[in-house]
Amino acid sequence: MNNFIANSISFLFAMVPYVFATWIYSELVNGDTETFIAALGVLLGIRLFFIIIETFSSVLAWRLYGKRFMVQKIMEMFRTNNFPMREYRQDDVGNYIARIQANEATSPEVKIASERLEFLFLTCENLGALAGARIYSAAEAALNAYSPKNSARE
Repeated sequence: MNNFIANSISFLFAMVPYVFATWIYSELVNGDTETFIAALGVLLGIRLFFIIIETFSSVLAWRLYGKRFMVQKIMEMFRTNNFPMREYRQDDVGNYIARIQANEATSPEVKIASERLEFLFLTCENLGALAGARIYSAAEAALNAYSPKNSARE
């Protein structure tokens, strides 16, 4: 089953309580179809309002605290597992991890740690585009702090 079908089914199940609450309201006020549609529109509008508030607050929390926290945790992972320095200036965090995993001289512990980091990226990407972009941005910042581009070769 692809994501569109799964998301559509999930959306329809999420709509059941709204339709049920709207139907109850319509019955209590002896309303007609217009009352039902208007009440459903109000409920969905309220839900949209809360979605917007939750999104803005999560963005604000990420910018104020979350990114700094994740950069520190990823840097801690780089240091405790003795990750090698960046090899080339143009390497982003994805290339950096791929080079670690492909390098025969890299210790098994570092390879395992890089696989865990890659798994974290993939998990966050599966949670959504915003979560994936956030973790990738934090990992890039951590890599730039751990192994600056100017210390690597061209």
